[in-house]
Amino acid sequence: MALALRALPRRLLRHPLLHSMPLSSSPPDPRELLRIERILSTPTSSSTPPPQRQEGPRPAATSSLHETAGPTAAESASLLRRGLPTSSKLPHHHHHHRHRQLRDELRGLRLGEREIRAALASDAEGLLLSMSPGEPTRLVGLVRDELRCRAAVRDRVLAGGALAAAVAARRRVELLHARGLTRRDALRVLAAEPRAILYGLEDVERKVDFLVSRMGFEIGWLVEFPEFLGVNLERRIVPRHNVVEHLRSIGGLGDPIEMKHYVRFSRQRFYNMFVKPYPECERIFGGIVREKGKEVRRWRHPVGLWKLFKPVKYESTEEDVNNMKMVMKSLH
Repeated sequence: MALALRALPRRLLRHPLLHSMPLSSSPPDPRELLRIERILSTPTSSSTPPPQRQEGPRPAATSSLHETAGPTAAESASLLRRGLPTSSKLPHHHHHHRHRQLRDELRGLRLGEREIRAALASDAEGLLLSMSPGEPTRLVGLVRDELRCRAAVRDRVLAGGALAAAVAARRRVELLHARGLTRRDALRVLAAEPRAILYGLEDVERKVDFLVSRMGFEIGWLVEFPEFLGVNLERRIVPRHNVVEHLRSIGGLGDPIEMKHYVRFSRQRFYNMFVKPYPECERIFGGIVREKGKEVRRWRHPVGLWKLFKPVKYESTEEDVNNMKMVMKSLH
């Protein structure tokens, strides 16, 4: 017992809880002293920090978005939570003012509630809610009036609505801006090559990576040759790049290769210039391109079938000859 009491710390022996115990002739129980030690070593509940309250969208901002697109209150709160992290340091009245501006701007674009609601529901990143004032008008005007393409491509771009196409264009603009283009140049690229809006982000990013990493061109070449984002990478660009790399390895390139050789040269012209002089490049290029003069023409009917449809030849009589002469004299 003496050894157990000696092992206890002195501060415990001097603690008021020990002296408040009733006096007795027997020494204190070491187990009771250990229990008091555990009580003293346990941190109090007052030292634990209170749980932080997560701020959600204010009712004013929710009602503002509800007036914008017509979703329910729960949908508006969910959409606002997606848009708040981009500028969570700003006060809530700023969000309310920005959403009110967005509501007024979307109403001025003559967009239906169903179209706005569908665009907000499909915008998982919250790009529409994070747009600065005037940006929705600029993007909607781009997809409506500035696309330089065929009518079929424009109809496919606008199939989901002008606002959804504007959000898709914003995603491509941010992708190209992250790779080094200015937003103005990215808009010019999309206006000249709207098929980039139809392709997935992974496809566009893969083409940009191939242009910069494999081909060695700068991203700024897309401003002059935007059709690079619209052509098929595996069928058109990769075979031509493989031929160029082979010719460069054997010293067969005289002039430097430019982007126009990959994009604007037809298959026949590229074949005549880079593949035809080197027979080993035909396998790399993907087959021989036949010249039009040597192509075998396939007839729709067997040879000699025209003889069966030869018109009947009638013998001309003397009366027919006289009638023809009279007609010819009347013409003179």
